[in-house]
Amino acid sequence: MSNAPDAPPLYRTVPLAADADAAMEAVRAAAAGADPATLFWADRSDRAQCAVTLSPDGALRSAAQMLHVGMTALGDALGAVLPPLVIVSFRLPTTILLNDAVLGGLRICAPAGCGPEDVPDWLVLAIDIGVSRFAEGSDAAIDLSLTTFEDEGCMGITAGEVSGAFARYLLTWIDRWQKDGFAPVRTGWTAHARVQDQEIVLRVGGSDVAGRFLGLSDAGGVLLQTAEGKQAITAVDLIEAVEDGTA
Repeated sequence: MSNAPDAPPLYRTVPLAADADAAMEAVRAAAAGADPATLFWADRSDRAQCAVTLSPDGALRSAAQMLHVGMTALGDALGAVLPPLVIVSFRLPTTILLNDAVLGGLRICAPAGCGPEDVPDWLVLAIDIGVSRFAEGSDAAIDLSLTTFEDEGCMGITAGEVSGAFARYLLTWIDRWQKDGFAPVRTGWTAHARVQDQEIVLRVGGSDVAGRFLGLSDAGGVLLQTAEGKQAITAVDLIEAVEDGTA
């Protein structure tokens, strides 16, 4: 079975070694001027690891909504490849759960030093999803806190299928976001989220912020009811800033 993603023609696909960090390879390429819609993918069978370069045309304040665009696209992509009745859900800010166990997640990276009103030179969206417990030739220790498709009885799904589905749904959701704004993204994200009215902790600026999750704001921020009152954590606060292509 091929590990290569069946991505739409818009993408330029770049294969990577199995042990490569797709997110950081994409970040380095984006910082060096790579074209948008370049899809980097790690050639491995046990995990779907890929990353997409993006070229925002607006300020980081709005471009950071891509965090939720990407999560919604990933949720729909998993729904398309998984069998019925398997529950895919989100844990803030970017963790994917399968039947309430951690399956993987998404990373969104932006240039360090880019302020909310600045237009970022690039963004990178990357996913890391567990497909099976073992890779060919791997003797890595097993992390029992994580699950995979095979652990949950979802057999025969390849890493290439997952990465390809994510690439397709990402295009769909970016187009909808650009045409219709954040409202449909918030609706799609909420359909996968299972944290409404739950107590959560977010890491913001090196500190933990705890509170009861109230929902997403119109601008893509996370609304919390904290001990000090209602607080909005902006989407910018939740993205990963990297310096010159190095984490």
